[in-house]
Amino acid sequence: MKTKLVLAFVLVTLLPPVGLYAQQSTSNRIALVIGAQNYSVLPPLHNSLNDAKAMTAKLQSKGFQVDAVYDPKSKREIRDAINRYYNIMRDKVGAVGLIFYAGHGMQYEGDNYIIPTTATVQSPADLEDQCVKMNTVMAVLKSANKSLNILLLDACRSLPSFTRDTDQGLTRMEAPQGSIIVFAAQAGKTASDGTGANGLFTSKLISVLDEPNLNITEVFKKVKQQVYAESGEKQLPSVEDNSIGGDFYFTGGAVPANSVAKSLMVARSEPVVQSKIIEAFDYGYGSSDAPTVTVGSQVWIGKNLNVDHFANGDPIPEARTAEEWKSASDNGQPAWCYYNNDPGNERTYGRLYNWYAVHDLRGLAPKGWHVPSDGEWSSITGYLGEESSAGLALKSISGWENFQGVSGNGNNSSGMAGLPGGSRGADGIFRGIGKYSYWWSSTEITTGPYLGSPRYRGLAFTSGRIFRNSFTKGVGVSVRCIRD
Repeated sequence: MKTKLVLAFVLVTLLPPVGLYAQQSTSNRIALVIGAQNYSVLPPLHNSLNDAKAMTAKLQSKGFQVDAVYDPKSKREIRDAINRYYNIMRDKVGAVGLIFYAGHGMQYEGDNYIIPTTATVQSPADLEDQCVKMNTVMAVLKSANKSLNILLLDACRSLPSFTRDTDQGLTRMEAPQGSIIVFAAQAGKTASDGTGANGLFTSKLISVLDEPNLNITEVFKKVKQQVYAESGEKQLPSVEDNSIGGDFYFTGGAVPANSVAKSLMVARSEPVVQSKIIEAFDYGYGSSDAPTVTVGSQVWIGKNLNVDHFANGDPIPEARTAEEWKSASDNGQPAWCYYNNDPGNERTYGRLYNWYAVHDLRGLAPKGWHVPSDGEWSSITGYLGEESSAGLALKSISGWENFQGVSGNGNNSSGMAGLPGGSRGADGIFRGIGKYSYWWSSTEITTGPYLGSPRYRGLAFTSGRIFRNSFTKGVGVSVRCIRD
């Protein structure tokens, strides 16, 4: 049976008032999840990707924006992911950041290493050349010290030693002031890989995260108790707590998403109104042209997003040629464009973004807003009626082509004024202006043959439906944002 060592690390150097973390919006809950399983030289693992994907889904359900990296092949790929996390977290104040790693790891001469899937690790030099030293991660967490940072490290201990100085598993890391370190097992002990789809520690953690009103210390305490009991008292997670105050709740202190959906359904009798322009608020058209729309209890931007920079100020690359667009898709890089690369389409349709821009941890939406989840799209659809007719309420009253002699326009009873801005395929080809409108969600499919594909909502000139489907991540479509 494979065995694992799991480490959970929480760093807090600047603590907001007690209870502040319980109220985090999606723009202030940031996570990086890395899962490495299919090793080419080292023994493959069985549960690493399951653990990483389960954590991704769980964190997304808790309002985290998750950057998920599965089977990273190189040291650079892992370091780039860590740098993306750092770039968004370094300027955050009072946010919550979490890094989860599941895969091979080992220690050598007192240093811990994360191992990518193509590493050979036949000598100590291979560790330095091909693997990521944990000191890199620790430095990032210490630098992003204006927020709460949580590190969960699940590293298999069953690697062969290449010298008698190479100990199995990871060496103990002392908790700095204001931090908590949690090992899945006591120092020098092994942790169960589990008999089901997840390791014992991870399976208990995922379950306990759903329990309301447990602060982070109580979460780990309960996980510790459950792991110890289920292992027949053979595995006891170790907790070193040097925290000095401040509470964070994974569940509790915020209205659950399903409650929002229910409140929307109850509020069907409320009128749909166009809100006042928010002073100094801008999503790409200028602050004097930034309407918002209230539909039930949701507040949406009144036009398609039209920004060329992330929320932290970093520019989003423009990809004009088909080659540039395909390159962004192939390399998982964010990109935007105008339809047909024509700036004349900007004021009417906004910009098209690939999903890598939507998913970037620097934030595509303006501060205080976010790209809606699949559930939030379902909520507005339900409020407006049902899928077969909600499209009419979302469509503008003009701008749509006719279909078989029948107008493709809607009635815009929602106030959303959806226009047919078309799309750009991952191949760089533009399609569908005047006929189709597509809007990204922030949600990836978590099961089935389209695992990992992001959801979208679409409208067509052929009917009054709103349709729900998925695209590949390199496709470019429009974005509507919803208020946090």
